[in-house]
Amino acid sequence: MNHATSPKAIDISQIKMLYKSLLYPIFGKQLRIDDSGESSRYTAIILDNTQGDFYLSLYGIDCVHLYWCNECFLFDKHRNGLVSSDTHGEIVFEHSIDILQLPYMVVDLILHLKDCSYVDKTETVRGKIPSGYDHIKDYIVTAKTNEPKKATYRLGNITIKYVCQKA
Repeated sequence: MNHATSPKAIDISQIKMLYKSLLYPIFGKQLRIDDSGESSRYTAIILDNTQGDFYLSLYGIDCVHLYWCNECFLFDKHRNGLVSSDTHGEIVFEHSIDILQLPYMVVDLILHLKDCSYVDKTETVRGKIPSGYDHIKDYIVTAKTNEPKKATYRLGNITIKYVCQKA
């Protein structure tokens, strides 16, 4: 997905507005943006109103944690600076990140997880990050959907496979 981007600096308020413009047409009034915390660099974007099962946290402009069904997808521009205690149990995006493209990648993943529920996760170790303090992994997440024959989705090292929920 290639979107027109400007090389000028971008700040967290512009990123929040971009997420809002991309997500409001999908989630409507269920979408809530909470930036009332102490840090101006942290924002929570809740996708399921008050349930708390589907939301993302923005940590500045270059790190996003997407929470869905008690799983966390971690997108971090500085991934190679993380260690295993930072990533344990998380689904870590292992490719380079263009900060201006990150919101579009995350929203695309959200669209593929919406209206699905978690079934299972498989991790396969492919190697180590340059520091040696964490593993590089491929992930296969199985999600239950009501949509028959929903096509497998792949984002870098993350694959979402779907199983149809029986009525």
